[in-house]
Amino acid sequence: MTEKHYYFDTTPEYDDWFTAETMKSQVQIADRLSKIENEGYFGTRKDLEDELWELKWVGGRRVYYVIIPEKNIILLLGGNKNGQDKDISKARKILKRYI
Repeated sequence: MTEKHYYFDTTPEYDDWFTAETMKSQVQIADRLSKIENEGYFGTRKDLEDELWELKWVGGRRVYYVIIPEKNIILLLGGNKNGQDKDISKARKILKRYI
C-alpha cells in the first residue's frame, strides 16, 4: 500500500461551495484532489502569500487552501475567476480562524 502524499480537511465554507457545484464540476475537483492526495501532483497553482494557495483550472474555477504541518491541506473556499478578489479576501479571513 502506498503512503498518501497529503491529507485533506475542509471548512464549512468550502463544503457549501462544493455541494453547490454541478456534478461534473464536483467530479473534476475530486479528480484533481485525488492526484494531490495520492501523487503529490498539484497542477497549476499560485502562491498568494501569507500561506494561502490557489488551485487554478482553465475554465476559471479556483480552490483556495493552506498546507499545514504533517502534509495536511485545509480546503478553505472555492470560487471562480470572476469573483477572485472577493474570494481571496474571504479565504484569508477563513484562514485566520485556523492559524
